[in-house]
Amino acid sequence: MEVRVRTIGLLRSLIKQGELRVSLADGGTVGDLLGTLAHAYGGQVADHLTAPHEPGTHPPLRVLVNGRDIGALDDRRTVLAEGDDVLVLTPIAGG
Repeated sequence: MEVRVRTIGLLRSLIKQGELRVSLADGGTVGDLLGTLAHAYGGQVADHLTAPHEPGTHPPLRVLVNGRDIGALDDRRTVLAEGDDVLVLTPIAGG
């Protein structure tokens, strides 16, 4: 299956693309997608996409699938479907 991945902000500048198509096996999850992107782009991109190592901590990453935050779905275990729209971004803070 193929999903559309959009990036903005820091990830867009690191990947050097605002939109790409990614092929995954049927039944692939958000975690699978993030792993595929981390492997494909390595380095700094992987640092932002890898799963947290300790419970209750997470890298500064937000993922929305078809406009819904994965926190309200099944987090990184959210199963993706053909044609899903996935937005991946690192939140920014400021004052």
